[in-house]
Amino acid sequence: MNWWLAAGSLAAVLALAGIARMLKLGGAQHLTNGKDAIGLAEVLVSGFEGQVGIVAADGGRAAVAGGPGDLVVIEPLGARYRATRFKAARVVMVHPEADGTKLALELQPGIVLRITVADGEAARAFAETLT
Repeated sequence: MNWWLAAGSLAAVLALAGIARMLKLGGAQHLTNGKDAIGLAEVLVSGFEGQVGIVAADGGRAAVAGGPGDLVVIEPLGARYRATRFKAARVVMVHPEADGTKLALELQPGIVLRITVADGEAARAFAETLT
């Protein structure tokens, strides 16, 4: 076995991994605020106009309210996002806790989404818009 060839190959792989990390390639990007979520929901769902957006404390999942009962849920799907629109959603629970405000949303009968939001004021505005 040629050790120089193995070492060179390993160095090349590590260099390519470093470049990919520097360019932020691969993996799901995290949403940072409600405005980003609104913009993404309006791009992914034709005809949707968002009013208030919330982002989960971990940045992976988001929800955008377009009015009473009109909700778009954004979830990571690999390096992209998937948006699903629900037209009869309702708020089941809003509960402030130490790590953030916990929301429970009934998307359809029998389907409940639980999301923890770091910004309590945005969570209350979201709940008011959705009801």
